[in-house]
Amino acid sequence: MAGVSKKKEWVDNLVKSEIAKTVLTLIKEGHPVTMDKIARRSSVAKGTLYNYFKDKKALMQYVHQTVLAPIRDTNTAIFESPEPPIARLHSFIDSAFLIHEDVSLYFQFVQQKRTVAHQIDERFDIVMRPLIRFCSQGIQEGSFVDVDPTILAEMIYGTLIGSLISIQSRG
Repeated sequence: MAGVSKKKEWVDNLVKSEIAKTVLTLIKEGHPVTMDKIARRSSVAKGTLYNYFKDKKALMQYVHQTVLAPIRDTNTAIFESPEPPIARLHSFIDSAFLIHEDVSLYFQFVQQKRTVAHQIDERFDIVMRPLIRFCSQGIQEGSFVDVDPTILAEMIYGTLIGSLISIQSRG
């Protein structure tokens, strides 16, 4: 019986993953993200979507977590790496440019739908808290200038994101 349960879990995860990819494709192509459109593009019945997700909000939360998980994992790996702080900072900047390229349209879509307070909280949890810890470590090791680590982290983040927004707006 355990084998059947594992198989069903695997199939459920595969279906949910494909549905999430469909949502991201619709966003990338600039199409409306409706349950009907998602079902049609995923080649599943609309009722099947509701078997996996209570409502559109739950579906979009799943998609959001699917997008955030690799970003969170990458940041954790970078900031907890034994590499020198400067090397980790370079890795963080490189990863931000790569991530931005992959999901910038998704984040534009999300920003239209969420409150500013929620976006700030999420940014703090995913990027700022680990970046502040990283800056503190770099300051303690003498690799970074001795300033408030929160200010340093905000400067790094602002410079990086500002550059990405400029690049995107010129595109």
